[in-house]
This record gives sequence, structure tokens and C-alpha cells, in this order.
Amino acid sequence: LLRNSLPTMYGELEKCQKSLEGYLEQKQNAFPRFYFVSNAKLLIILSQGSDPLAMNQYYENVFDAIQYVEHDPKDKTIIHKLHGNGGDGHEVVPFIQPVKAVGNIEDWLTALLKNMQKTLKENARSCAMDLSEVQSDISNLRPLVDRNISQF
Repeated sequence: LLRNSLPTMYGELEKCQKSLEGYLEQKQNAFPRFYFVSNAKLLIILSQGSDPLAMNQYYENVFDAIQYVEHDPKDKTIIHKLHGNGGDGHEVVPFIQPVKAVGNIEDWLTALLKNMQKTLKENARSCAMDLSEVQSDISNLRPLVDRNISQF
């Protein structure tokens, strides 16, 4: 009995594995940063996609230099800030507009990525404007550095 059913079970297992690989590739195509995450971790991330707080432990796998994001205490689907790596004294970057973490995880991670880019672009623009005030007076450099983040 086992000898007869083993080849059938193996065939079914191969079908499941191909379907799973196709599903993961679909998610990776939707959010290309998933290509840098192992399949095992990607499965965990996708299985917890309905809980945005569960993603906090995996941001380091998906984004460079991001340890976790800060959610609104009243609505866990709203993300206000990102926290960089670096232990004590790490950088905290408040977003110019909050991100809503609802729907498919790859969709709201894409929105998060775009919002990070917009925020850092705006911070760079602001820093450039502040830099024009420093000009040749080096004593104004320390306040400039203290006022601006260094993520870019």
C-alpha cells in the first residue's frame, strides 16, 4: 500500500511546492524587496500580513538600516515614524504624512517605501536650505547638524 501511494504523494508534494514558489514569486514581483528575504521568512511575513505590528521584527530583512516603525497607539494600522538601527541614540524619522498599513502587505509596504523616499527627499531639501544659511560661518555648522537627520 505504501509503495503504491508514495509516488502519488510525491507528485502531489511537487505540485504544492511549485504552487508555493509561484505564489512567492508573484509577491516578490509585486514588492521587489521581497527578493532579498529568504523564502522561509517571506512565508512568515506574508502569513502575518494582516497584523502590521508583527512586521516590526522583519523590517531589517526588507529595508536597509530600519529596525522598526512606530504605529499609532490608537490605530495600529497607522505608521508615523521609522526607527533606524544603532541601539541607544538611533535616529527616528517622522514621516511627512502617516502611512496606512491596510490591505495586502506588499501594497502597504510599497506605500511605506514611497513615503520614506518622499520624507527623506523633503528632509534633504530642508537641509540644503539650512546649509545656505551657514555659508562660510563654521560656527553655524553644529546647529545645522543637530537640526537635521543623517539618513540621507
